[in-house]
Amino acid sequence: MTNAYSVQVLHFSNILEIEGARTTRDFEALLEAMEYGSQSGLSDEEKRDLCILSLQDREPEEAAYLVLKHDMGDVLRDGQIRNVAGEMLEEKLWEEYSNSTLHERFFNAGSLLYAAFPKSFPKPDAVRIELDVTATGASAKHLLKNVSNESFLVRLLADGMDGHAILHRLYGDELSGKSFPNAAEVVWIVRPEAAGDGVVKIEIISSGYWLDALQRTRSFESTAYADEI
Repeated sequence: MTNAYSVQVLHFSNILEIEGARTTRDFEALLEAMEYGSQSGLSDEEKRDLCILSLQDREPEEAAYLVLKHDMGDVLRDGQIRNVAGEMLEEKLWEEYSNSTLHERFFNAGSLLYAAFPKSFPKPDAVRIELDVTATGASAKHLLKNVSNESFLVRLLADGMDGHAILHRLYGDELSGKSFPNAAEVVWIVRPEAAGDGVVKIEIISSGYWLDALQRTRSFESTAYADEI
């Protein structure tokens, strides 16, 4: 039996940063890396502000290196970090970097660097979207119990886009097939909230590269499904 869903787009907005993506400990570590000195007595907000001011005391590329070293030192070599620090001045690496599993991390780095150097780094342009999803039939309702399944969510989103959308052009076979291994790279953050029998409200955050195609969509029907296990 085909799953069927009615989807309402409740909210669509561009965001400069993902709330909660960077913790106070992140700002403390960056201040330590920049040899700020004692942070005793500073509030969380003051640590954030001082981190931005300390980054501004450096050249933009050096600041990018420091942020990326903190954010991605576990996955990129020092030479790679130095290379992408220069690239970030011109490119939206949260859309363009070859390893798309790092796009969300690049966005968070770009958000902080833009806050410090709005004239030097590309403006962050992630999208926050809220959906109201209503299921028809038992099998469709069952999928909504595990609505954070990325393969299901990406197919759901794609049903609200026309065939020229980037998601369809790059992943047409995966959208119509049985396996979508890259789905988790398309949706960065998913926050579902049950709203009744067979009804779920979903907040999704990702790059505008993927979600801008939904900007003018108000409602749509979907036959989304999850990957076969």
